Amino acid sequence: MTGTSERTASLTDAALVFLLSALVFAVAHRHGLASPFVINDDARQQIYWMQRYQDAALYPASLLNDFAAAYVPVGVKALYAAASPIANPLFFSKLVTGILYCATALAFFGIGRTVGGRSLGYFCAASVWLLPFFLKNISGGLSRSFAAPLLALFLLAWLRKSRVGMAFGLIAQAATIPYMCVLSTGSCLLAYAVSRLRRLPRPPFPGRLPDFLVIAACAGTVYAMNHGLEATGFGPLASVADMTGNPAFSAAGRLDLYPLPNPFFDLIYTPFEGIGLFLDIGLFPGILSLAAIAAVVVVGARRADYTPLDLCRQPVISLLLGSLVLYLAARLLALRLFVPDRYVSYSLNMLYALALAFFFHAALAPVLSRRWATAGLLALSVGLGAFRLTDAGLYDYGDQAALYAAVRQTPTDAVFAGHPELMDNVLTFGRRNVQASFELAHPWMTGYWRQYEPRLDDLFTAYYASDAQTVRDFANKYGVDYLIANEADFSREFLAGQPFFAPFDQTIRDLAASATSRRRGFILLDREAFPGIQVSEGVRLIPLRSAPAAGF
Repeated sequence: MTGTSERTASLTDAALVFLLSALVFAVAHRHGLASPFVINDDARQQIYWMQRYQDAALYPASLLNDFAAAYVPVGVKALYAAASPIANPLFFSKLVTGILYCATALAFFGIGRTVGGRSLGYFCAASVWLLPFFLKNISGGLSRSFAAPLLALFLLAWLRKSRVGMAFGLIAQAATIPYMCVLSTGSCLLAYAVSRLRRLPRPPFPGRLPDFLVIAACAGTVYAMNHGLEATGFGPLASVADMTGNPAFSAAGRLDLYPLPNPFFDLIYTPFEGIGLFLDIGLFPGILSLAAIAAVVVVGARRADYTPLDLCRQPVISLLLGSLVLYLAARLLALRLFVPDRYVSYSLNMLYALALAFFFHAALAPVLSRRWATAGLLALSVGLGAFRLTDAGLYDYGDQAALYAAVRQTPTDAVFAGHPELMDNVLTFGRRNVQASFELAHPWMTGYWRQYEPRLDDLFTAYYASDAQTVRDFANKYGVDYLIANEADFSREFLAGQPFFAPFDQTIRDLAASATSRRRGFILLDREAFPGIQVSEGVRLIPLRSAPAAGF
């Protein structure tokens, strides 16, 4: 085959992988593409505020909005700002998801093709279609959505010995997903150091002075974001002292971060829980699926030609060592280097997926020589992937559409309060400021949490109050114009469960017990004291101030 025909074949393969990946995505996320209310849950903390790019009157300055904007890396903000003239940010987040998902599959195809040829490339792409980890973590078009595709593209550039590709990969990571830039930079610097100490082949990057300037620029970008969070009073990240004994960091709290989990869960259990069918069907089918996968891997391991893997030795070992070193450092320093599992989850899931593709390709080698086999396996992978990945990373928040419509009829600077989990949706779909929300309750940012935590205490004191004055004092303190009362939040079943994360769950139960013990009940359920507007079954919109608030 000539060079021209090889390039044509490569482009044809890449186009086919892109189209098949787009098909898997479109079918799997069809509900999200069809409904404005079906989105990733974290879009309600990172993307919602970007709607002000289309309407500057939306989301006046507030503690929540300022933190949400500061938390998003500059590259992600720039992308959404550039697209805002033609697409609503919430819908654009779904397009970003699709593009990044296709980019991940293309990167995997490139890795497989570079290592073992065209057919292995298709097997590697199929692993992206079949394993939920990738689409689930890309869903939402968030900062973390860039982690898997950019890490895979960085590995591809390393395998192809592309110094420029690795440099651009680091720049993109620094602008969109800073902790992934730390991992990639650390891995290639580790390879560089080992090559100098043991006189081994040097990695393609870094090798020249401009490369170290790129690393310095990336380090400056990462530092600037972290420093910016502290300079605005939101940081620093929580320490061991902050987390010890704090129920907000426990399994019942906002973040199950401390005590830190056994490394077995981060390194083995969680990745293979997603590879098997445990989360899809249940424990027993999950065990059977892993047993079947293991059987194929054993066959593949016996048939495989390991010679092509020599190309992978330096990048894969460096990436693994870099991941483990940063993971251990992050555990020792608690959250000072961010959440520890972030340094291993993407690299391990990527390498596990590529390893499975390699062994499955070797195991099925005897049937791949048949003309129909490759096409049949591709079609099967696409079909099974689209089915398995249906709604991966998506949630439907359309049950309160009538409420969102009513909220949008209020002045753009109006402020709402209510149960924080409902306020996430009021903030996102109603497009109005809220006094507190669940998604923006972040104990791990200590400066921010010192300002935010009292809001929750005051909110629940007013929400579950037995007298009207407590509610009115709360409204005046925070400039709340409307309060949304959901009767379900006052039911015995709701209060007996987990009405909010710890320690506020017990606070709510204590407030409820106090209100009912006085035989006065919850004042917000008193339609004479707070008549409000019935917007849906059990949900009322209650005006609290005579004039709209000017923000807070």
